[in-house]
Amino acid sequence: MDLSRTRDIFERPGPFATVYLEAVQAGENSAKQVELRWRDLSKQLQQAGADDKTLAALDEELGGKRAGSITEVGRVLVASADGILFDDEVEAVDAAGDIAVWSPLPELGRYYRSQTGSVRVLLAVVDQTGGDIYQVIADNSEGARELSEETVKGQAIETVHKARGGGPGNRTRQNRHEMASYENADAVVKGLRSAASQFRPEVIVIAGEIQGRSAVRQELTGDLADITREIEAGSRAAGASEDALEGALLTVTGEIATERESGVRQRFEEGKGHANAVEGLEPVLEAARTGAVDTLLLVDGQDVPGELYAGSSPEAISTDPANLAEISDTEPVARPAEQVLLRAVGALGGQVQVLGGGTSLQDGVGAILRFPTGS
Repeated sequence: MDLSRTRDIFERPGPFATVYLEAVQAGENSAKQVELRWRDLSKQLQQAGADDKTLAALDEELGGKRAGSITEVGRVLVASADGILFDDEVEAVDAAGDIAVWSPLPELGRYYRSQTGSVRVLLAVVDQTGGDIYQVIADNSEGARELSEETVKGQAIETVHKARGGGPGNRTRQNRHEMASYENADAVVKGLRSAASQFRPEVIVIAGEIQGRSAVRQELTGDLADITREIEAGSRAAGASEDALEGALLTVTGEIATERESGVRQRFEEGKGHANAVEGLEPVLEAARTGAVDTLLLVDGQDVPGELYAGSSPEAISTDPANLAEISDTEPVARPAEQVLLRAVGALGGQVQVLGGGTSLQDGVGAILRFPTGS
């Protein structure tokens, strides 16, 4: 899983407030309930030493009218004196309770663990006149969560219906029909490219009418074509079954999540044979410190044990604070090992993959490396 969404935060100096709000069932008073929950968390942060600017930024999001934006999935926010730095919905925190942490580091381990098995999908439900494009987070345990929707209307609407009958004019009418379909498909493809540049999907799924799907696939080329899959479900017609579409979508994304984890496991096993993979806290720490970690490996349901000392920069990490005296501008602080490793790996352009429960890794942590470290 790409850590680039939070790389800027990992590179910033702290301290930070990290706030998790568990999922609640939406109701008429949900905004008020969120406000009351935020008051308790605000007191905790204030007692922990959070500054007024950080608290004010969070209060603007959670203490007033915007509190109603909390949905039936959870929410995570990271803030500092500079304002809100990160704000996202987060799955799988419905039973974990609300948490507020004031720390020198952004504590996003819980957020990234919650994304286990989820797949970022750009879904296009199309016909010959255009398409509806959805940004979706799909997970077999949580279902498909729609983030946004955009309707693309092709300009060649009048002539998309297939010409009937024979005669010398039929070929001309048929050509016009095909041209209209491809012009409209091109508009859908432009919409997909625009959405993909912002959303960074792992997969594009084309659904809907077969002629529309075929036209879009032919117009879609290059890097996006390489990550595109087609499903025989979905329709733009009124009353179309959304359950059938979601079921087919989750089948595809489940396959992708399995393929992704299998690929990571294979890379890890192969890497161990060529000094390009390590496991255990000490070897992973050394690799993270030198920027060698390509993919940090965690185990579902198993936290990395213990604490590490973190200094002013992401690579300033150690099991001994004395080791950081010459490379850190601030007093080293002890934080959970997993949070420290995520900061170091994320700031240096790495990724994280949470492997399924039952996986055996020394200390519950491993890494696929960019280059050998000698550990």
